[in-house]
Amino acid sequence: MKRPSRTRTALAGVLLTALAATAGWAYAHWYLHDLPEHWQPLQDSGGCELFPKEAVFRQRIDDVQAFPTHPDSQRWILSIGGATRLHPDWGESEDQSRVSRYYGIPINVVTRSELPQPWPRVTFDNRDERDQTASVPSESDCAVGADTTQPRIASDCSQVDPLLRRFPFPEPGTLKAEGGACNDPARCGDRHVLVVETGSCRLWEAYRAFHVDGRWQAYATTTWDLNRMDQRPDGWTSADAAGLPITPLLLRANEASAGQILHALRVTFRDSVLSDRHVWPARHHAGDSRSDGIPFGAVLRLRPDVDIPWWWTPQAKAVGQAMQRYGLYVADIGSDLFIQGEPDQNWSAVTRRQLRQFRLSDFEFVDTQTWTRHPRFDANSLQAHWPHPPASGERPATNAPN
Repeated sequence: MKRPSRTRTALAGVLLTALAATAGWAYAHWYLHDLPEHWQPLQDSGGCELFPKEAVFRQRIDDVQAFPTHPDSQRWILSIGGATRLHPDWGESEDQSRVSRYYGIPINVVTRSELPQPWPRVTFDNRDERDQTASVPSESDCAVGADTTQPRIASDCSQVDPLLRRFPFPEPGTLKAEGGACNDPARCGDRHVLVVETGSCRLWEAYRAFHVDGRWQAYATTTWDLNRMDQRPDGWTSADAAGLPITPLLLRANEASAGQILHALRVTFRDSVLSDRHVWPARHHAGDSRSDGIPFGAVLRLRPDVDIPWWWTPQAKAVGQAMQRYGLYVADIGSDLFIQGEPDQNWSAVTRRQLRQFRLSDFEFVDTQTWTRHPRFDANSLQAHWPHPPASGERPATNAPN
């Protein structure tokens, strides 16, 4: 894409500065930004993209004037420890039977014809082992009935006859799950199952999904139409504690190897440093959190002044650039500064060693009021890019989250 000349850019900057002064807004600079670049779809996905290009996960946050350091950034980082090292939480093994070496969260990309017919029933019979809370069918989505050629999707599965609740789990012999072949609810952790159904371009995600005695059970199940930007109801969880989708925030070896990652990542921290509240785009919070901690949905950015060594692998440089340009969203309770990706034999072990050189002191939390005070902002949408200037008379949102 041809870059605008410096003269044109300078003139545009002068005009927009004048507009900002006249209108009293701090957001005019936003309209200088081009629409985000095309996000490489999942392999074999039939062209499904992971949400529209205006979605928040696809927006750059490396403009420090538009996205300054959050006022609480230093305090939050000190609460964790600035010396904490980044941990790339994925591995090179794709052999699910070798549970001790199978790291990461895999994605099942399937066509409807490849799924069992009808789709398996799902029950909500297990508990979250971390806090012993009961499963949440009332905050879950499920397909209804045996006819899954055109499934009817229900939010709040507690209102659906338990015999009619279904989820598109692939056949146990082909399914890929976090934790691999580990299938014991008492010891196998989160066991996320992620399914992208091609054709319909629908994402399904389950938390603590286990196949026990011929039946599927889960703590929570969720679905998103990848062509839309609808949020979950505020206060509802998802397969992630923040109520966010997992799949669009995962690192994938194919995009890292190509040298360009065009989306944000997800990051976890321990319960004791997290807040008992959430901020947009998160919809939920969890755990025994503190009121002054890091809210779920907060955005972390690799500081712009941190150099990414030129001699690093293309994968490591791409991950570093993504952390600077798109950031990392606080998505779940876990180990401090863990970032997640797919297990893939194409990951380089050198990449992971290089990324571990980053420390939390190399990062900062970001103020995102450029989005949340935009006159077109809607907390019930994932949209964070508005390509046209606001209409005359529009003013920044006054009831936006911080």
